[in-house]
Amino acid sequence: MSYRLLSRLFFALLLIAASASWTGASAQFNQKPGASTSTSAGSVVTTPRVRAELVAHAPEGVGPGQPLWLGLQITHQPEWHTYWKNPGDSGLPTELTWTLPAGLTAGDIAWPVPHTIRIGTLANHGYEGQVLLPVPVQVGPDFQAPLAGNGTLAVRLRATWLVCRVECIPEEGEFALQLPVRGSTALHAAAFAQSQADQPLALAGDGQGSQVRVQGERLQLTVRGLPAAARGQTLALFSETPEVLIPAAVPGKDWTQAWNGDVWTADLPLSPQRGDTPASLPLVLALDQRPADQQAPHAWRTVASVSGTWA
Repeated sequence: MSYRLLSRLFFALLLIAASASWTGASAQFNQKPGASTSTSAGSVVTTPRVRAELVAHAPEGVGPGQPLWLGLQITHQPEWHTYWKNPGDSGLPTELTWTLPAGLTAGDIAWPVPHTIRIGTLANHGYEGQVLLPVPVQVGPDFQAPLAGNGTLAVRLRATWLVCRVECIPEEGEFALQLPVRGSTALHAAAFAQSQADQPLALAGDGQGSQVRVQGERLQLTVRGLPAAARGQTLALFSETPEVLIPAAVPGKDWTQAWNGDVWTADLPLSPQRGDTPASLPLVLALDQRPADQQAPHAWRTVASVSGTWA
């Protein structure tokens, strides 16, 4: 097991242990007798910390070539949060395991842009309030609609998430949903539309020209191709690869950024827990101040090539 994985597991276990001590009870899972989570396979699981719901969006029914999205919508109680794909200094990302009818294939989570949550000297990447983690579903040419019964498809999901305040609680849920094949499913259309607006947009040309240059214990990042709406603005930066950057690094103090015309540059400290040098780094850049129009683009994704090798 790698040092990076051991370190992340250590942090997660430390937080879970702290939670157990704080609550005076063992961590709660929704399949333990007496736990506060639902054990029935419905579309909603509620705990003292979150409300999690399996939702779907199939406005034209289920069929080859038709848009189909599934998702887990998490509503957090105040002060609680769950995690992005790279959780930062500690924590674990939410994981979704699907059981779908033949002919349906679930993709990866289309992660919304996170924000930085600081707790003491640590900084995590995650979500508070309400967030929808959407998943695109491909309907293959071999899909066959049911000929009998009520004309619905059974969709099942097992989800696990770590929810934290100062203490952390690992939770899980079993979800089930009956999805109409020929009817429209659009009850959560607004939530899926907002989630789409919260996705980082790929830079034109797949971020060609974005580059990371290794200089000792620091990285020099250059990004070209950002749209006019971003130019001159202060940006937040998130690395999809864990333990390359320092999540708790303070903008303007530990790392700096600047604009040179339409080129954005940043000088960043390397994480002491970094692993081997990758060939590229997928990065998300977001406006530090989100536009008043919640549907307006505010984040972009680029894959920067890495020049040089760090120790």
